[in-house]
Amino acid sequence: MAAARVSPTANLLRKSRLFALPQALHTPQDPPSSRIVFESETATSPHPTRASIVTPQSSLARGDWGLKRPLPAKSTSEKSSRPVVRMNALDTYEHVTDFESAADHTMTLEKFQELHMPMSLPSKVNYATSMTPRHQSPFETFVDNTETSKTLGEAGAKQFRHTGPWLAGQTEAEFAGYLKQVRRQKPELLQKMRERFDAKRYAEARKQAQDNGEDLDKVQPPKITDAEFNTYIKSLREDPFALGPVVFELLDLPSAPTVPSERIGRKYYQSPGTKLSAPEYAVTGPPKTHPSAGLSYTRSHASVYNHPQHGPQAHQKPVEARILRPKGRFKGRVSKAIAGVGGIAVEDLNAMTFIDQGTPPGLTAFDATIPGGAKYWVSPIRAAVDSDGRIGLSSYRAGATAKAPYGIKDYKKPNATSIADAARRDAQIVPRMDSHRPNTPRFKASGESAPRKPMRGTEDIARSLMENLNATKTE
Repeated sequence: MAAARVSPTANLLRKSRLFALPQALHTPQDPPSSRIVFESETATSPHPTRASIVTPQSSLARGDWGLKRPLPAKSTSEKSSRPVVRMNALDTYEHVTDFESAADHTMTLEKFQELHMPMSLPSKVNYATSMTPRHQSPFETFVDNTETSKTLGEAGAKQFRHTGPWLAGQTEAEFAGYLKQVRRQKPELLQKMRERFDAKRYAEARKQAQDNGEDLDKVQPPKITDAEFNTYIKSLREDPFALGPVVFELLDLPSAPTVPSERIGRKYYQSPGTKLSAPEYAVTGPPKTHPSAGLSYTRSHASVYNHPQHGPQAHQKPVEARILRPKGRFKGRVSKAIAGVGGIAVEDLNAMTFIDQGTPPGLTAFDATIPGGAKYWVSPIRAAVDSDGRIGLSSYRAGATAKAPYGIKDYKKPNATSIADAARRDAQIVPRMDSHRPNTPRFKASGESAPRKPMRGTEDIARSLMENLNATKTE
């Protein structure tokens, strides 16, 4: 069959990489608060909202990025050795292309991929114990489902996305708009509810026939009148515990958070058991993307780290974590330490495991004397994406077994009892205290036959300098 002929313009648009860019996502909204929030306009957003654009070196030399006009080299190739840009607007009123650097999220992705970490479903990590949280891949068949998946009807199947919204995360205006949408769908919902009531009555009839010892094949679906159906609806309205699961099932809503203990004695609409892939989603809401977010497609930790000299290792190479904010009081409250691992800010790393191994320098308080800033070595164990699209990384402090093959040693601050580096040298050289003299030894080794020259003292040099100055004034 011959291919359909298209116009030259349509063929150009079909092969254009510019029109293949996905639409921009909405920027993450901050939770409403009555307090003044101070934020940086240049801070990296939690997740990317626009696609990154790269160009080959041959086109980069001409400033050609496949856009409407070339981009200046001063803002791209001369500013970075690996230029990556994101486009905010192809053309503006001033006839310029609005773009900015996309190296922030691009480098974060590359750093995360160097960790060789598989993505897990969110779970709480207790640093007070040595128990590692259980890894559950989001790519398993019984959890990697949406509302249209075929395997959703199997026993024990869970899903990470529903057709209905998460009511606990809606504002009052959003909830009012959703109620209007539900009212427009009232005839379809009543029809689904009637089918559900018919199935329930048919199941009760089969159960009654089974208890009486009758043939189940002869059981016919009972005929339900409108009066019986209206009576069923009134009974549900009077019983919130029975109406809650029916509403959540008809509207396909994610399960709500657990009811607080102070409301247990009151009447409330009870939600059914969560069908979300992770229990954490029932508290924070279903994820806005796939639980892996496309960061890694590895399903397990079943990988061997092969050292070129020592062979296979039980632990991967430790990663250096930089302490961004030490422990202390922040905004009037006692705050936890924040460290950066692979471009990801992690809160309260190894808070309890430092008791036996010692606290790294710079963790409890800021220390400006540490060369290059306060850092220590960690071993990542879990990585997950929460419902807001933020990467949650969990790690333990790297042990001696993990650091030994790579010759890694923790930094230790020198104290009053530390031996200076000059005292540890094997050569018989005593450092001079005079800064204006050349750094030459006063005495040479005993095996050398070169003639020794007397060294001039500080007083001789000062006397000679004064004599030269007096002779210059006399002349």
